[in-house]
Amino acid sequence: MAKAFDEITIHVLAKTIVDREAVRAWLDEMGALEFEIPSEEAVSDPAFLVALSAKQCYMAFQPGLNPNVNKVRSDMVDYLDNVLKQGHGSVLEHAVFTFGINGCSRVFTGEMNRHRAGVGISERSMRYVRYTDIRFWMPECFREKSDDTEDVVCKKKQSRDLLTAQFVSQERMMASFSDIWKEELAPTSTFHAKKVLTSAFRRGIGMGVATGGVWTLNLRALRHVIALRTDASAEEEIVHVFKKIGKIMIAQVPELFGDFKEVNGAFVPEYWKV
Repeated sequence: MAKAFDEITIHVLAKTIVDREAVRAWLDEMGALEFEIPSEEAVSDPAFLVALSAKQCYMAFQPGLNPNVNKVRSDMVDYLDNVLKQGHGSVLEHAVFTFGINGCSRVFTGEMNRHRAGVGISERSMRYVRYTDIRFWMPECFREKSDDTEDVVCKKKQSRDLLTAQFVSQERMMASFSDIWKEELAPTSTFHAKKVLTSAFRRGIGMGVATGGVWTLNLRALRHVIALRTDASAEEEIVHVFKKIGKIMIAQVPELFGDFKEVNGAFVPEYWKV
């Protein structure tokens, strides 16, 4: 039976990894023999790639490599903070994170897929994937809070019951479709025939149905989306997702996301114009 659930899961499927041997050969070729490559423990790989990209713009790996540069920042964290401060955002586009997100709705994907610059999208198909068990994310505004009045508690329960009933009805509809077209949906039928019917069936499923996909964002795009979509004015499900992603990025790439601070639930960066 259709069921609401609390958690939308987010998995980091992939992220930028630096080939340090190749970096050493590249640096030596440019004459940056004195530049010491930091360990992975000292600087995260995505942040290190951003630093390398920025430093090569000015050949600022070591004093004197560029005759115009007499002094360089040796502290990598300090250097990256200056990159953000100066708004040198293009270099953040070289490093990427890929997220597998399960349980999000078509409400979320409709909001999320408006972000195209620096974003790769592979959304789960409702044309090819036929739904039998329907799940959905219950909006937080329908969930009870400790300070709710008795009237609000009653309204929230009625709303949860209505939404659940709608998805139960949709699940029954999908079962009926499958029964009506059981011959055409049999294992011996062509995939094309099943696809045509599945595409027709999905028209009766609401936008709140749980689905998923894979999204790849470069770090510049991630900073933008986290700041924009954790704001109180954003749609609540995308806020829910990007608060989780914000915490992931602060933990995994503190050099480039450590300037974000949680303010009244939103993730606000110190450096906006990056």
